[in-house]
Amino acid sequence: MAGETFHCSVVTPEKRIIDDDVKYVSMPVWDGQMGIEPGRAAALVRLGIGALRLDFASGGTHYYMVEGGFAQMLGDELTILCDRAMPGEQLVESDAEKEYEEAKSVEATGDEVAIEAKMEAMQAAREKKRLAALVGKRGI
Repeated sequence: MAGETFHCSVVTPEKRIIDDDVKYVSMPVWDGQMGIEPGRAAALVRLGIGALRLDFASGGTHYYMVEGGFAQMLGDELTILCDRAMPGEQLVESDAEKEYEEAKSVEATGDEVAIEAKMEAMQAAREKKRLAALVGKRGI
C-alpha cells in the first residue's frame, strides 16, 4: 500500500486521539473544507469548526467534531493539533439544537469579542447537529 496511504496523528491538549495510517482526510479549515490524499504537497493550515473525516487504511471511516487548531502536512505525515475533538458517535442532534438555542439567546451587546464568541458557539452547535445527523444516518 505504499503511496496509497499516509500517517495521521490527531492530538488535543488532553491526549493523542489518532495515530494511524489513512487513505483520506477531510478537515474544516478557517475558510472552508480541505481534503488530503497521499502525495499532497506540504501545507500548514488553521483549522476551523466542523467535521473531521478520517478514512483508515485498514478500512472504515470515523468522524470527529473539531474546533480550532492547526494541521501540517509534511511528506507522508499529517499532524492535526486541535483545541477540541469529539467523536461523531457521541453527538446527539437534540443536544446540539439546545446548545444552538442557548448560544443564540446570549446577549452580545456591541462588544466584538462577545459577538465573535456568540457566533462561534452558534456555528459549533450547527456543525454538531449536522455531524450528529450524518453519523446517525450512516450508522457509524
